[in-house]
Amino acid sequence: MATPHDRGRRRARARAFLSALAGALAGCGDPAPPTQPGTHPGAAVERSVILITCDTLRADRLGFLGCPRATSPNLDALAAESLVFDSAWSTAPLTGPALSALLTGRPPEELGLSDNRNVLAAEAETLAETLAAHGAATAAIVSNWVLRRRAELPGAGVQQGFAHFDDAMDEAEPARPDLRERRAPATTDAALAWLDAHAAERPFFLWVHYQDPHGPYTAPSEFLGAPVAGPVDEPALEVGRDQRGRGALPTYQVVDGERRPALYRQRYEAEIRFFDHELGRLLADLRARGLFERALVVFTADHGESLGERGFFFSHGQHLHEELVRVPLLVRPPGGARGERARRAPASHLDLAPTLLAFAGLDPGPRRGVDLLAGEAPARVLPQFLRGQWGALEGGHRLIVGESGAELFDLARDPLEEHDLAPRSPELVRSLTERHHALARAAPPPLRAAEPPPGTADESGLKALGYAGEDGDEPAPEPR
Repeated sequence: MATPHDRGRRRARARAFLSALAGALAGCGDPAPPTQPGTHPGAAVERSVILITCDTLRADRLGFLGCPRATSPNLDALAAESLVFDSAWSTAPLTGPALSALLTGRPPEELGLSDNRNVLAAEAETLAETLAAHGAATAAIVSNWVLRRRAELPGAGVQQGFAHFDDAMDEAEPARPDLRERRAPATTDAALAWLDAHAAERPFFLWVHYQDPHGPYTAPSEFLGAPVAGPVDEPALEVGRDQRGRGALPTYQVVDGERRPALYRQRYEAEIRFFDHELGRLLADLRARGLFERALVVFTADHGESLGERGFFFSHGQHLHEELVRVPLLVRPPGGARGERARRAPASHLDLAPTLLAFAGLDPGPRRGVDLLAGEAPARVLPQFLRGQWGALEGGHRLIVGESGAELFDLARDPLEEHDLAPRSPELVRSLTERHHALARAAPPPLRAAEPPPGTADESGLKALGYAGEDGDEPAPEPR
């Protein structure tokens, strides 16, 4: 646990960083991070916040974002009452780094998080810690193995600040019986149980993370629809030797010996329907309790999933293209959104910390993100990060830079990122690169993330995920 002295030093570093960040943004043409007109530092939380996140959920497989098949009726109904962000982006295509960034408002590289082998440092300050310090009851229900509390790393992880952290996972994954998960019905039950005990108390912050539709795709058969077609004459896939999914089925994804990609796409959408059905139970309960009139409800996903794009099948964590880092994002204020609900300006997970804090009645101060309830977001650079790769989105163009060089895409004309404009647009590549680097230069030294010691149960579990040391020093992307 961080000591008061540690926290004082952390706050001093944060103030210095934010001052430098404001100067860097002003110097490269961006507006300085806004200071919201909140209450004084000793203020108490005034209103409740409910954050719902879903694992491995692609934006383009949801009805309110254009999917023609009936996959998400309950989310679609929530969207009809919410601000809908058409262009919303995670900071990373991996659960641990992405959700740690969301819960702190700091990009993964500043947190020292490059993958799921390490976890959020105890020195990081989470939304839950801030809200709890100002009087909110705090609770989290998580259902993905990588988010669990780790005995080997006391004080570290996403549980920081949550007075109630429920990471009970009793179901064994079909292909990996040593790994546990909690499926959607049990996740909803756990959230409802906490609400039964605490919803009448002081304002609260409740985070609920659903594991579905993460693979293996084994939703009940009643949620299956028609097979989702792929390319004409798409061949059956071989089963790979790892979890990468490059030109092959990840080993953990194989269900009933099936090898046809169209059947796995069908199963993926069945997982979404299964999750959406159980989410509907939670939303109905929130409405019945009157919380839809009193609380802010936010919904998003940690990242997406490859369904065959760029030669990757039913996996994630390999690159920064849109199918892995574009996410759904709904923000429902009490009573529902008024007026124009669609938000066209790009939004980031980094915006959620200032949005939630400002709504709760606290002054979020200058931050990387902006308050999404304050109107359309200004033009700025939105970063993404993955080992050895980075992405920058601004003004409808997205730059991805990795070992093989730079790729540039015009999202208005090419939303699937299929046509690289970098060779024809060197000035735009240079401009986006400089603006991204300005943000990086303004950042403080990265935190040192906590990592499980070699030979522990955590390390063994990560090997079962296909993540620890399959390719020497370069970890194989794992499906979490």
